[in-house]
Amino acid sequence: MNILVDPCMNTVAYHLITASFDCIVIVLHNHPSLSKFSLEDIKFFLGNGTVKMMVVVTNLGNISYLVKRDSYNRHKAIGIYNHAVSVHNEGSGLRDYQKAVSYFLSNCYEANIIYEDR
Repeated sequence: MNILVDPCMNTVAYHLITASFDCIVIVLHNHPSLSKFSLEDIKFFLGNGTVKMMVVVTNLGNISYLVKRDSYNRHKAIGIYNHAVSVHNEGSGLRDYQKAVSYFLSNCYEANIIYEDR
């Protein structure tokens, strides 16, 4: 079961995310499984220009994060994301979903996004 959490459903969070031009919005959330980022996380990260960093913490305490560099290339990032989604759509099941996420995380550096997994 995939439960989506949308921070923009909260009016205060929505306002901060969409209107924070004088500060940087950092999104920090946990994943109930051992998974790192989801495609939904990546879509949210790319779709909100004020979100400069996103951190995911697993149940075992592993920390993964994405950071947009100053030279971040949104157009390139969207292209990598779209390819990842096509990988997922061509497959079937969890393994292909994980493969799609892995593709994005392995190639996001091309769009000047830092990905770290600790």
